[in-house]
Amino acid sequence: MNYQKTNSTDYYDPENFKSILGRLEKIQPDSERKWGSMTVSQMLHHLNLAIGSCVGYYDLPDVSNFISRGIIRLLILNVLKRFPRGAQTAKTLKVSAEFDFDTEKKLLKEILTKAYNTKTNEDWMPHTYFGKMSREECGKLIMIHCNHHFQQFSN
Repeated sequence: MNYQKTNSTDYYDPENFKSILGRLEKIQPDSERKWGSMTVSQMLHHLNLAIGSCVGYYDLPDVSNFISRGIIRLLILNVLKRFPRGAQTAKTLKVSAEFDFDTEKKLLKEILTKAYNTKTNEDWMPHTYFGKMSREECGKLIMIHCNHHFQQFSN
């Protein structure tokens, strides 16, 4: 699947949510990495941190600043609509240890489901790098971020 332009509610469309879960299911421990240095289990843990911290699974510090909350968030969500390969990762989301693939994959499915089932902006905690975001912005970021990493691993 190529990068697609998304609108602010794409993640909450049942077909798009089903598609994200389907793409997650296709990822295997031996999925081929197309770029970057993370292993597949590290990538899953990275997504768990990024999404899970916003729905109460992890307590990450707020390292956002004027540039990340404003300019970079605007660019990612509304202009670029994707993460460029080799984009700088927030220190709080960098993963260097190895993790159990099956555990991380199961947890990501759980986190994605919890995110999908949110109903209000108050269901979301601030993102470690982008700060406080609306439910719609969080959904859009999930679509963009998952798409980026699922493509990274041949999916």
